[in-house]
Amino acid sequence: MQEIKVNIKEKGKQYSIFVGRKASNLIKSYLEKMHGGSKIVVVTDSNVKNLCADAILKELSGLSPYLIVIPVGESSKSRGMKERIENHLLEKKYGRDTVMIAVGGGMIGDLAGFTASTYNRGIPIIHVPTTLLAMVYSSIGGKTSINAEHGKNLIGTTYQPDAIFTDLDFLKPLPQEEFINGMAEIIKTAATLDKELFLFIEKNIKKILEKDENVLLYIIKRSIELKKVVVEKDEKEQGPRQILNFGHTFGHALEAYKEYKLKHGYCVSTGINVELRISELANKLSKENSKKIKLILKSIGLPINVEKDIDAGKIIEIMRSDKKALGQKPRFVMLEKIGKIKSKGDVFSFEVDEIIIKKAIELCKDG
Repeated sequence: MQEIKVNIKEKGKQYSIFVGRKASNLIKSYLEKMHGGSKIVVVTDSNVKNLCADAILKELSGLSPYLIVIPVGESSKSRGMKERIENHLLEKKYGRDTVMIAVGGGMIGDLAGFTASTYNRGIPIIHVPTTLLAMVYSSIGGKTSINAEHGKNLIGTTYQPDAIFTDLDFLKPLPQEEFINGMAEIIKTAATLDKELFLFIEKNIKKILEKDENVLLYIIKRSIELKKVVVEKDEKEQGPRQILNFGHTFGHALEAYKEYKLKHGYCVSTGINVELRISELANKLSKENSKKIKLILKSIGLPINVEKDIDAGKIIEIMRSDKKALGQKPRFVMLEKIGKIKSKGDVFSFEVDEIIIKKAIELCKDG
């Protein structure tokens, strides 16, 4: 078992990420030590309950956990579902002596984290990510959110967890499509922050797809370490944390355009391609570097081409409402080369002429 400590100095907040097989077996002893006597609430979805949450509930049986199961899917990440969870807790008269445990993928972590951050003005949240995407990305760093009809993740808070338990055993029953979904975030992290990790992935694609235990442990642990460093420097995305948005400006817009029917990682992968094109057109990224990143995405099984019937104008309109936009102008993270992004002081995302954005989208329609 490996322990990675995250230290948010501005808030005097430190928490541990436990990474390895059977990591979830540590939850009970952690609760008894750190939150003895607290009421325990487990929030999960109907799919995860059968795959993972039941085993955790059995492990916590002596602590009498209260289970809340919500429907699967991005549509559950809503104001209405947050209110429903809050009403459950209020009806049971749960107070500040309550610990919430989010067991699931990014949707569960975002929704439960946001609920915990406002319930009784804040109760502890523990994340137990069960998808690769949640393990390496959404569970780390304290971002919580729900969606609105105007876009993705527009309502939320920054609220750090008390602990994260990253149990690699949960990857075994994970459908391959969901596993590949999470690889988009790992590839994005490597392409923007760590050339060595990128080269490692490039050399080990077969072992990654076969879920080789040692290879997975390395890329997951390294991805967590890289995000930890960024979050410690910039909790509120006012500087280096902007780097993590590479591929997300277009990716989030595509998710909204498709009414959240496409997986997040698949949209981000397409977004990476679009934003590589923008980097080529506006920032002189070499075609060689761009080609290497696109090849890795394709080799893993991720989509990179924009569907031909996508309306670029509508996508750009959605981007104007993106939380990263300033003055309703979309902003993009741009790559200079593998492992290095463009920056200017504490600015890591930049406005791009709409003509370039449209051209990049159209180029990605042609492959």
